[in-house]
Amino acid sequence: MEQKQDLDKNAIIGLVLIVLIVLGFVYMNPPSQEEVALKKHIQDSTELASKKEIKQQIVTPVVDSASIHVADSITLGSLSKLSIGESKTVTIENEEIKLSISSKGGRPILAQLKKYKKFDKKSQVTLLNNDNSRFDYSFNTTETKAIQSNQLIFDTKQNNIVVSKNSDSIVLTSSLNDKQFIQHIYTLPAKGFNVGMSIRLVGFEGIVAANSNSLRLNWNVMPEKQEARVQAERDKTTIYYKINADEPADNLGERKDAKEDIKTPLKWVSFKQQYFNTTLIAKSTFADGSVLETKTLGSDSLIKDLSATLFIPYNYKPDERFDMNLFLGPNHFQTLEKENIGLERIIYLGWGIFGYVNRFVVIPVFNFLDDYILSYGIIILLLTLIIKTVLFPLVFKSFKSTAKMRVLKPEVDQLKEKYGSDFQKQQSETMALYRKAGVNPLGGCFPMLLQLPILFAMFQFFPSAFELRQQSFLWASDLSMFDSIWDFGYVPIINTIYGDHVSLFTLLMTVSSIIFTMMNNQMTGASGQMKYIGLLMPVIFLGFFNNYASGLTWYYFLSNLITILQQLLIRRFIDEKALHASIQENKKKPIKKSGFQQKLEDMAKKRGIDPNQLKSKK
Repeated sequence: MEQKQDLDKNAIIGLVLIVLIVLGFVYMNPPSQEEVALKKHIQDSTELASKKEIKQQIVTPVVDSASIHVADSITLGSLSKLSIGESKTVTIENEEIKLSISSKGGRPILAQLKKYKKFDKKSQVTLLNNDNSRFDYSFNTTETKAIQSNQLIFDTKQNNIVVSKNSDSIVLTSSLNDKQFIQHIYTLPAKGFNVGMSIRLVGFEGIVAANSNSLRLNWNVMPEKQEARVQAERDKTTIYYKINADEPADNLGERKDAKEDIKTPLKWVSFKQQYFNTTLIAKSTFADGSVLETKTLGSDSLIKDLSATLFIPYNYKPDERFDMNLFLGPNHFQTLEKENIGLERIIYLGWGIFGYVNRFVVIPVFNFLDDYILSYGIIILLLTLIIKTVLFPLVFKSFKSTAKMRVLKPEVDQLKEKYGSDFQKQQSETMALYRKAGVNPLGGCFPMLLQLPILFAMFQFFPSAFELRQQSFLWASDLSMFDSIWDFGYVPIINTIYGDHVSLFTLLMTVSSIIFTMMNNQMTGASGQMKYIGLLMPVIFLGFFNNYASGLTWYYFLSNLITILQQLLIRRFIDEKALHASIQENKKKPIKKSGFQQKLEDMAKKRGIDPNQLKSKK
């Protein structure tokens, strides 16, 4: 009994000592302010989570500077301090761009172009939006923690202000202490579409895992609808990229979903829309291993899902910095060309010779006229007149050659009757007749073929010309899209073949094409199937061009009209009777040998062969 009392007494004394030790430890080691804030935030978050179920129907507005974001300390480990702080938005703008940056993640959350409107001509063109874009990077730590920049809170001296009347910078810092911090630096000049972006890690060489030689940059944008026609905009939206200065820009294709792994370093990646682009440009290069992907969305307000996984080199320096530019602007050829990085290549001007015609002929002439003429409809008219004037010698030569063929047609018909079914003899005698008359049967074709590069170059130029966007002319409200004079809605089959509207410029183009074809048939004496095929082609193209840019169909209509006037003018100056007399005189002259034929005869004579004997044997 006495022993039991001693045991109870000892247990009580031990318990009291334990309590005193715990109280003493708490007194001697009070919690830091960060730990108090973290504990309070967890309690508040728990209470808010329980209340959220009751208030699910209440829409909470976006708060710029009143909310506190804290990541799980278990997730960030020793870097958990970087996730504590206020989230606010800082806005920086110049003459062209308005850019909002969130201190949560230190990333752009809104980018608007101040001088350009959406199709409704009310709201500004928005290239980045917090709800449909992502920009963050991640790295592993020596504690085997995966750190994402969107978990971090960055502090900035600016407080919801608008800056940049000169070249200004905003510095956002997320720091452990004075010697260990991460900085995001944004620089915006007074003019232009470029935003300087720098990521700086100071004192992190002992924090970043030893096997992490790069930071993984995740960039994703789902571009908003900027133009009236979603499908047309979607068909022109894709990802372009450039490997280095010596390589041309490449792309993932516009009309289908695609994914591509890039094995080499990249200079820039561009999320290109129909008339605007958002491009990330490395001052040096992104590391190899990039992954680019496009996905089509079933939304009427979002165009596509464009994503790029890029890698920022990390070399474990005490002060590690990676500089980039974010270009936010229009697909305007001269504006992109001034960047001097091949960015203008995201504007498709046609392959091969067609692209060169646009780049070195059409665009310079168009820009020259743009400096003096306000109306783009008039500019297209003058451009057409200039092109048709330059090509007039070819048109004249083609018309004259066709006139010669028409004068000789009665003699050709006689040869057909004379040799009947002997097609080979008929062809031989016909070619002999042409040689004697000094007529080239292809003389009317070659001049027309030489005009084709211009024709196809224009087909690519006008739908891509940013200058025509939202520019009205006559009844066309926008020269970059079709000029509808009647929207009749959906009609089965008709909608698939023709569309749901009537484009007047396309109708005028079709009528002028039919008139030109009829004149050409009359001139060449076309008959049978060829005659009707020529008349059918403009009708077929009616449905094709009905949905194209009215600037293009306005050009084709003008081109047809001027060609018709040129032919009527040429007819007044070519006397077919005099032409026939000239041909008859040519028949009497000895046939002039071609240079190639003369060389063959000279080679035969050197070998002791008489060319005349060979001809007589034949």
